[in-house]
Order: sequence, then C-alpha cells, then structure tokens
Amino acid sequence: MEKMTSKRFRLALLFGCGLVLASGCVLAQSVKSENLFYMTDTLDALQSFKAHASQISIIVPAAYHIDKFGTVYGGVDPRVLQIAASNHVKVMPIVASFDQEGIHTFLNDPKARARAIDIMLYDAGHYHYYGWQFDLENIHVTDGEAYTDFYREAAKALHARGFKISMAVIKAEQPVPAQDDSGFSKFLYENWKGAFDFRKLAAIGDFMSFMSYDQNTALTPPGPVAGIPWMQRMADYLVRLGIDPGKVSFGIPTYSDHWYAAWNDKKGPHSTRDEITWREARDLLDRHQATPQWMDSMGVDYAYWPGPNGVFEWLFLENARSFSEKLKLVHRYHFRGFSAWVLGYEDPGIWKVVAQQTQAIHY
Repeated sequence: MEKMTSKRFRLALLFGCGLVLASGCVLAQSVKSENLFYMTDTLDALQSFKAHASQISIIVPAAYHIDKFGTVYGGVDPRVLQIAASNHVKVMPIVASFDQEGIHTFLNDPKARARAIDIMLYDAGHYHYYGWQFDLENIHVTDGEAYTDFYREAAKALHARGFKISMAVIKAEQPVPAQDDSGFSKFLYENWKGAFDFRKLAAIGDFMSFMSYDQNTALTPPGPVAGIPWMQRMADYLVRLGIDPGKVSFGIPTYSDHWYAAWNDKKGPHSTRDEITWREARDLLDRHQATPQWMDSMGVDYAYWPGPNGVFEWLFLENARSFSEKLKLVHRYHFRGFSAWVLGYEDPGIWKVVAQQTQAIHY
C-alpha cells in the first residue's frame, strides 16, 4: 500500500508539473545564491532589511563618498550593523562619486589614492565590514587606466588585511562607437562605459555587480527598466569576454519608472522620468484607473494613461513576476548571485520569489 501511494504521488506530481508547464509557467529550482541588496538611508529600507535579513547574503549601504582629495567620508547606520551581525549578513558599503572632474583629479593624485585606501582600511577594521564596493560613475574614458590602477592598489591593501573588494559597473555591453558617431552612443561610451576594462577588473577584485538596469532613462523615450532581451545581451557580452560567472553578481532592479511631461526654467518643456517604489506605482495605477499589461517580449508590466492636456504618461512596473523572470536569467548563466537595487522600493511579493528560487549563502 505504501509503495502504491508513493507511486500515485509521483504520478500526480508529474501530471501537475505537466499542467504547469503547459500553461507557460516554469517550476523554478532553488539554488544556492549570493543575494546582495543595496540600501539607502531610509526607514523603508531599514524595515525591509530587518524583515528579510535571513534571505540576504550581503547588504550594501550607499553610505560613503570620496572627494578629489581622497577623503572617504560617511558611515553606516548602527542599526544596520546590528541587524547584519544578528543574521550573519556581511556588510560591504559603497564608496561612490559621480563627479567627473573630481574623479579625474583624485585618480591622477598618488597621495589622494593612498589617503583613500588608508581611510577604507581603518573603517573596515573598526566597523567589521566585509569589505568595500567601488561605485565611481561618470568616469571619462581617458581615466580608465588610472581607475584600474587604483582598484589594483586598493585590492592589494584590502586583501592583505582580509577584506573583500568589489565594483559596481553600469551597462556592461560597451561597443566602441564608429568614428563618425557623434551622438548618444559616443556620449555614453566616453563618459559612462568606456573606462571599465572588465577583464582586468574582474581578475583584480572578488566580484563585480553589473548594473544591468537603467535600460531606459530620463534621456531616452519611455521603456522597460530592464527588459529580458537587454539583460540577456549584457550577460552574453560577459560570456564573450570570458568573465568567470563566479565573479558576476547580476543586477536586478526593484524600482519602477514613471515617465511624464515636465517643465523647468533651465530645460523648458521636456519628458522625464522618476524612479518610484512599488507602492507609488500601485498608487498611480489606482489613481488613474489604469490596468497594467504584461509585455511578454520584455518580461515586464507596463501601463499608460492620458495626463494633463492629453499628454500620455507611462509606467514600467517592476514587480514579483518580473523579478522572477530576471532571477531565472541569473541562474541560467550560473552567476554567483544577484545585486538588487534597492531595498524599500520592492514589491513585497519578491521575497516569496527569492525564497522559492534561492538559498541565500551566509558566510
């Protein structure tokens, strides 16, 4: 009787799986994963971290900045450190700058570089950080080699003291634009993409968080935060470069994008977008009685409605369903895990997805 029951159970399970697959769903397998989440200094982020710390491997507070003199300044909320310690979550703060002139001055000043490393070593030891994640953006392509050299110097010093080092990089695919291209792709390459030598940087550090989101921005027409084809193109590019998948933490957005017509004294009338939380996105949908539609080719929900003067507003929504599709992509390429921006913005439903599809690694 026991054997018959077991056999019936297996047949029922197979039949049920067949129905699920026939309906277009996929039963995701839970795999070990380094689940990295970013957080900013907000109450929503803190509450989300406290509630879901068991599903997080590394917390990355956006807590430090660096200036042209190499002064690293900032700090992590003590409550974050306490929650992390109680739940075996590693803390790896960001050290960031978006000031192109300041970055240029800093990278070309050996004393400033040494000062920055000394400060990072002190704070990492004093606050028991796991290490640091570098997030220098808006670097001109001509400073790329200097950035690689600084990253190498910092890695040597941090590794010698037992700390980890990682880097956040944007929009991984970075083809060199044609010589006669004076447009948008040239602007992106020279100021945002071209400074990163992925092969060298991956070899130097412990891992890299690839920001495979911001596919569309305030500088572009409305579109997905990160469509599946876009993300797959980023992943394929890393494979072609020969980057070790074990060093890739693939970016997943939790925020949604709202596009609308705006006006100010500097730009006049223009189109722009806001990065908004899942709750804010739901409020917009309710307020305008808009129903999101699933864009199957992109793996995202979107909606639109007439705004003031009949000008349409657009919403590209990141939710539990889109998060699941992106997480499957991470597993398909056998990456070490994911880097999700940002806590406090997410659809609460993503935590069920994370629990079903991953087993968070705790070091």
